[in-house]
Amino acid sequence: MVTTDVDGQIWTLTQEVVSELGYELVDIELTGNRSQQLIRVYIEKPGGILLADCVAVSRELGKRLDEKDVIENSYRLEISSPGIERPLRKIQDYERYVGYRVRIRLKGGLKGKRKIAGKLDEVEVEENTVRIISKNGEKISFSLADIAKANLDVDWDMEFQDLGQKT
Repeated sequence: MVTTDVDGQIWTLTQEVVSELGYELVDIELTGNRSQQLIRVYIEKPGGILLADCVAVSRELGKRLDEKDVIENSYRLEISSPGIERPLRKIQDYERYVGYRVRIRLKGGLKGKRKIAGKLDEVEVEENTVRIISKNGEKISFSLADIAKANLDVDWDMEFQDLGQKT
């Protein structure tokens, strides 16, 4: 979310650099204080992100941030993949992960719940809505505007259920 003019400049410059280098910008987190700002950038590409990809984006973005003197004081720049429980921000993210487990926190409640987990079942681009199937099989639809936060959801118990068992 862009909150200041500096934040907007950082977002714009980051989007330019990431796109020019052939990656997709997933998200940016801007935290810290006036004396030390942290800029955390999440990038993605088909096939995944390697350390060399993060280094390339870091070098180019750092160079441009310094050239344009966007940030007055010192800053720390971190570049990484969005991780296994990546955030879902854009409608395209939801489309890409239909069939995957998701964890969603709503801005308001829906049927008395603010947090919902289940399988992402359907995305309606024109209506800007998504539908998930909850663990109990209930189909729940809501607008993207109602979502405060959404992430892929790994069921670690299921992923590691065979650990310790000999095959």
